[in-house]
Amino acid sequence: MTPFWWFLQELNSPAIPVLAPEPAPLWASYCSLQGTAVTMAERALAPTQIGRGDRYYTYTELLAISRRFKQNPNELMITWILRVYDQGGPALSLNSGELALLGDLTSDAIFNYRCKTLRGGCKALLTWLLLAWRRRWESFLHFEATELPFRPWTTMEEGIQLVRELGMLDWIYREPPSPPAGEQGPRPAPEDVPFTQGLQRRLLTAAPSELRLSLVSLLVKGMTVLEAVMEIQTIADVGLLWRQSQPGRAKLMLGPNPTRKDLMGWLLSHGVPKERVDKQPTKVLLELYIKEAKRSRSHPTYVLGEEQPPPPPYSDQACGEELPVRLD
Repeated sequence: MTPFWWFLQELNSPAIPVLAPEPAPLWASYCSLQGTAVTMAERALAPTQIGRGDRYYTYTELLAISRRFKQNPNELMITWILRVYDQGGPALSLNSGELALLGDLTSDAIFNYRCKTLRGGCKALLTWLLLAWRRRWESFLHFEATELPFRPWTTMEEGIQLVRELGMLDWIYREPPSPPAGEQGPRPAPEDVPFTQGLQRRLLTAAPSELRLSLVSLLVKGMTVLEAVMEIQTIADVGLLWRQSQPGRAKLMLGPNPTRKDLMGWLLSHGVPKERVDKQPTKVLLELYIKEAKRSRSHPTYVLGEEQPPPPPYSDQACGEELPVRLD
């Protein structure tokens, strides 16, 4: 048996590997536990076993994995499991013994206990965690009823994060935690699942009241989580939603919560015929504004005397060549 001081020396070693953020295979772990069961006390005092060419993680590797995937203070469980997915949890393989050696990854005692009771050979870290998750919370509604409600959002980044968390939660209960035996082909990603009307309703409930009208006009039946993310980006692009950095609102765009008078004035000043806006309800004006604002961003117009942006690289103007003059 390896002496205990060796274990302490390994934990204090400065050469702790840093895992890459990309979801690429991190270490090969060919897992087939053999022989009699090993007690947790014995595992806590010796490196993971090596036998018949199988390779297991060292203590420094397990410590690095534990640190990387541990829940942060005040981090919601759904935020944490989405981060595990983003940071390579589906590509990191380990067995149930190695999973137990990671220690408590979350602040939820019941979830941590469920993780420790799992048994089996080699699986992805995310697969192990989803097995424990579905034993801890048996359904979407169970999780929603026992955890904190979805927090309100006011910026583009917060809205996108909530959309992805809702999609991740729906994906957890939509797909099996591990693919059936003999199944071919990759599982759909959480971004590819439908952003159902139930998820849309939760997003709207947490949205700012002044933003709900524009969201209703953009969220349609049959769209995916990724498409919902793109729509929130569209709302921010046309000035109806702030970004966290608030780089400055575009001059051609209205701010959040425009009135009917604001919408009509903007549309008329940007060449929309009066008959298209006259006597139209606010919802129609808002949809028309989003469409025209997107077009204006793609083909901006410049006011006389306003400084124009520098020409793009390698253009004729950037190379000092004169632009062709149109003779009418």
